[in-house]
Amino acid sequence: MSRPGKNEIVRVEIDNLAFGGKGVGKISGYVLFVEGGLPGDTAEVRLLRTKSNFAEGRIEKLIVPSKYRITPPCEHFDFCGGCRWQNLEYSIQKKYKENQLREALVHIGKILDPSIESIIGAHKIYYYRNKMEFSFQAGEDGETILGLHRAGRFQDVFQLRKCHLQSESSNEIVNFVRGRAVELGLPPYHIKRHEGYLRFLVIREGKFTGETLVNIVTGAGEHDGIQTLGQEIGRRFKNVVSVSHTVNSQRANMASGDKEVILFGSDHIRELLGEKEFRISANSFFQTNSYQIKRLYDLVVEYSEPDRLDRTADLYSGTGTIAIYIAGLVRSVEGVESNLESIENARTNARLNSVTNCDFIAADVEEYLKSAANNGAKYDLMILDPPRAGCHPKAIKSILHIRPRKIVYISCNPATLARDISELAEDGYRLEKAVPIDLFPQTYHIEAVCRLTLVG
Repeated sequence: MSRPGKNEIVRVEIDNLAFGGKGVGKISGYVLFVEGGLPGDTAEVRLLRTKSNFAEGRIEKLIVPSKYRITPPCEHFDFCGGCRWQNLEYSIQKKYKENQLREALVHIGKILDPSIESIIGAHKIYYYRNKMEFSFQAGEDGETILGLHRAGRFQDVFQLRKCHLQSESSNEIVNFVRGRAVELGLPPYHIKRHEGYLRFLVIREGKFTGETLVNIVTGAGEHDGIQTLGQEIGRRFKNVVSVSHTVNSQRANMASGDKEVILFGSDHIRELLGEKEFRISANSFFQTNSYQIKRLYDLVVEYSEPDRLDRTADLYSGTGTIAIYIAGLVRSVEGVESNLESIENARTNARLNSVTNCDFIAADVEEYLKSAANNGAKYDLMILDPPRAGCHPKAIKSILHIRPRKIVYISCNPATLARDISELAEDGYRLEKAVPIDLFPQTYHIEAVCRLTLVG
């Protein structure tokens, strides 16, 4: 069979899922990535993009649906860019997430037979997120839209009625803010013309404390109604203990900014992880699934095999949660994080939990490690929890120079995880074991924890 061309419709059976969530099928060895395809589907697929060895397409007609297809509970599922696996049985979601970690370690990491433990699934598969960012947009007829982005169309926001990821209270806050913003004359920001005011609504929840923080992100300018809106949110919702106003005067479309003012209550909320208490402010980092974080950190402790004499570095430490969690089991911890607000939160959290053997340092990890390597610093244990892009190549180079006995690597991206592990494995480290843990049900995203040891 000749290779199909763009816009051609082909019949294909979907037999796998790619990292990124697309279904995978083949025609005479030619690979097709199908948006919305699930394993077990037979479908007619229109090819939207063709390359020499693969094509991408979308389903035109579902001929035989997969036995794993279910009815998604969310009314926005067909066009929301969020949880794209709501129509796939959760047991099958877990299976493919585990497979994707294995495939990344084998094909990218060049680990021939990685020791991967069974995936740790989530107890709560809906209403689990402790943070959501909702975007404002001006509609075609001028109405205020407050919701989430459409799939594949980042500049297009739809009017949200209900999201199944955070909480019912969060949905009520979204609906209230949308209505009152209109009544108070607060105009939504226009992302192309760079005019208007309201940009984002960020809601953070302490799942184990019941406390909620609301952050309203706006463009520059003065509007009396923002103070009124903040006060009304705090008075109306008893679980809200903090309402802040962040000003983002830049064109960059980010839910952070140059200036933050407290409109109501405190400047933070609290969250509990076991016996530890953490303060979370509007713009600090905290893992988004509180229900799974303790299970994740227990894994980190297990894989660390901590010793009372271990000198520990916690890199990309955020608000210090891992450092504080493991501090009582090791000699010392140095937490390194570039975000100044997160560092301030980490120091506060250490004091809050009476932890005295943690030192939190505001620095880029690669620069910190370069200095540590040049100064002959020694660590027994390094814990890495980098962003999706993985570790900077300079950071890996410095780690290989310092050569800690043990490395625990936490990742939300199997591809960059495997890439970094491959580099470490080429110069003296062995991947002993890995385990996927599902922090993001209904999405293709997966967290993983890996243990590496120095073998030379």
